[in-house]
Amino acid sequence: MISEIILISILSILIAILILITTKKSPDITNRNFEIKGYKLLILTAVIEITAQFLFRRFPSSSLLRYLSLSWLIYFAIFYVAAINIKKSYMMLFFIGTLLNFIAIASNGFKMPVFVSDVLGDVEAKRLYLQTGQDLIHSLLTDKTKFKFLCDIITIPSPYPFSKTISIGDVFLLAGVFAYWQDLLEGKKSRKIVK
Repeated sequence: MISEIILISILSILIAILILITTKKSPDITNRNFEIKGYKLLILTAVIEITAQFLFRRFPSSSLLRYLSLSWLIYFAIFYVAAINIKKSYMMLFFIGTLLNFIAIASNGFKMPVFVSDVLGDVEAKRLYLQTGQDLIHSLLTDKTKFKFLCDIITIPSPYPFSKTISIGDVFLLAGVFAYWQDLLEGKKSRKIVK
């Protein structure tokens, strides 16, 4: 997911710059409040998860690493940060995406079930990898999977540089990243959610 966030951020910046050039405007980010309260908590939990995944690949039998990743706690960190920033419209997208993903993982043993599409390369190896529990945060989508429509079922094939399968929740999260960069680079004030 980190690679997708980076790619969406780059695309968002390029689109915002293109819009500014075509409308002959210059970026105005002065006097804008784009600070995200609690962002350090997101960075900390992301570092913990990335480190746990990296170590788990080298030591797959370690139960300590399974607890270290605490992927369900990471969702609570995202919920918290989204909630304290909820007046920003892009944070509402983050909150919805996080909620949808959390429902999927909480209902399926705290791992995100993944549909392995035939359009992806090395299908059998990927299925076997997910079936054997070698992935710290993903599992194979099966007939017993609950809330299948919320799981990783949307396949993004080549030429997308990170061919993979994502969830509806991921779409909301990526839309939130896109909205953040558009607001920042177009110089818009953070939009408020109307209650």
